Amino acid sequence: MNTPEIEENTIPAEVVDTEKLKEKLGILSRTSPWIIIPLDLAASAGLFLFGYYKRDLNPLNYFWVFLLGMFAWTLIEYVMHRFAFHYPATSEKGKKAIWLVHGVHHDDPKHPDKLYQPPLTNMILMFAFYMAISLMMGKFVYVFLPGIIIGYLTYSSIHYIIHNFKPPFKWLQPLWRHHNMHHYRFSNKAFGVSSPFWDVIFGTLPPKNITDGSDDK
Repeated sequence: MNTPEIEENTIPAEVVDTEKLKEKLGILSRTSPWIIIPLDLAASAGLFLFGYYKRDLNPLNYFWVFLLGMFAWTLIEYVMHRFAFHYPATSEKGKKAIWLVHGVHHDDPKHPDKLYQPPLTNMILMFAFYMAISLMMGKFVYVFLPGIIIGYLTYSSIHYIIHNFKPPFKWLQPLWRHHNMHHYRFSNKAFGVSSPFWDVIFGTLPPKNITDGSDDK
């Protein structure tokens, strides 16, 4: 059986003075789950309460909209990871931007302070999603957006656990392997973190007949 050719990581760290940028960015490039999880849970609760008291939306009656938001996040996660975080930039500025957005994580995937979006980025993206969804869904943003936020928290928490712990159950091992394949074997495959569902749909699953490479690092 032929072993598939292993593709090297395509994140262009070589064009970036990483230490200088880390020093400049400081806390803006790092965060902790103990900051982001309470922040996002509070935002979700606030949206639910506003929708209930000001828009006559009982979340229990529209729980399916919340679940749809969570499912929508899995596609957002895949699309952003594949087409934005791994955009094949050609200019030096573009490569630096990609490194700042995602390459920093590929350089140090186990760093516990770089596995959730920093608070400022988190709030900017939340506001952008709020505006876009409001235009498309009106008052249902107060149920749909919390689904996206909880979907994001689920994704980030899975991501954090994958990089810092062994799989707690045997049935979770394929999820660990899937993400490790992206980091250590094929950076152009396995873009889904919380689920490989969209990798199956869009044909970006990694091959099954090689190790994930995590033990080599």
